[in-house]
Amino acid sequence: MESVDPMLIAFLPKDIRNMFFPYASVQLASLVLNLVIGFVMASIIGAHFRKYASAFCNRQDFSRLFPLLMLSVILIITVVKASLALALGLVGALSIVRFRTPIKEPEELLYLFLNIGVAVALGAGQTLAAVVACFVTLLLIAWVKKRDSQAKQENGLFLSLNHQSDTGYQDTQLVSQLKTLLTTHADRIELRRIDIADKRFDASFFISVSDEKQIDACMNALSNTYSGINISLLEQHNIAGV
Repeated sequence: MESVDPMLIAFLPKDIRNMFFPYASVQLASLVLNLVIGFVMASIIGAHFRKYASAFCNRQDFSRLFPLLMLSVILIITVVKASLALALGLVGALSIVRFRTPIKEPEELLYLFLNIGVAVALGAGQTLAAVVACFVTLLLIAWVKKRDSQAKQENGLFLSLNHQSDTGYQDTQLVSQLKTLLTTHADRIELRRIDIADKRFDASFFISVSDEKQIDACMNALSNTYSGINISLLEQHNIAGV
């Protein structure tokens, strides 16, 4: 590996040189270039995550962490590869520091691994391989997502229901009635949450439909069955913009 330009440290005292350039093996120009490339790649991965990911999270805020993760790993790998002692010290440091990140979905973790993989390649000096692998991976993922969405031709919606009755729901099979009604007009339903009080219930469903006619039929059936019901629909892929 090429050493640091001697003109950069010629006029520094020996102690200062040993503190800032202990191994004189990190090429600053390459480091800066890899950091810039890493920032651009992290931004591209973030845009891909916001557009194609289906994770139930605020994708806008989560993707903003990608550049920081990318640059941090590039710096660590660049410094550590210069010395075996630093590599062993890093193992000890990571055994002490623990990260308790609230990552709940596998898709979030996979995008983080993609960022780390590209950052490791950039830090190790494999710049071309990192760029090519990243673009090929993102293109393949985008192609698979589009192919699956065209094959299924279904739209995911979050359905929120709120209803208040004078007679109450203690002696009724409310959950069975709701699921039967929704199953008639939707391709797939999942009950996410339901809260039942004496004379009021709040329910949240995830439903999949093929066209708008199913949505209209579902809303009409709910309104006819439960007079005065409040219905709220939220498209799945707009969650990130909330």
